[in-house]
Amino acid sequence: MDAENQIHEGKNQMETIQITVSTQLARKLRPYTQDLPRVLEWGLRYAEEKSGTNLSAANTPEESAMQKLTIAALRQAGAVGPEPEAIAAYLALNEDPAWVPIIAVGKPASEIVMEDRESYRTTQQ
Repeated sequence: MDAENQIHEGKNQMETIQITVSTQLARKLRPYTQDLPRVLEWGLRYAEEKSGTNLSAANTPEESAMQKLTIAALRQAGAVGPEPEAIAAYLALNEDPAWVPIIAVGKPASEIVMEDRESYRTTQQ
């Protein structure tokens, strides 16, 4: 029996619920419309695992593997953000205590660019 059948085995009864999500999230979820019950179930298990609660049944190895693949796919599609630990590690790697902003004198770069564009326009006319 494959992981998908194990997840839905004995779950023939379905209920309809309504949830409100942001427009952006709705756009990200739309391609997964047919798989939303399964995605929600995996997401709930993931959230329970992260929070230390376990309200749902224990995952089989196949379910755990499928859940990791689903979360990775959702993360790649932009529907799920990176792990907080990954964000913290990324930010920590990019911190440079020796970094000091340069002190520059003269015109701001934006003014120089605008003057250059204006001079280009006048030569083109």
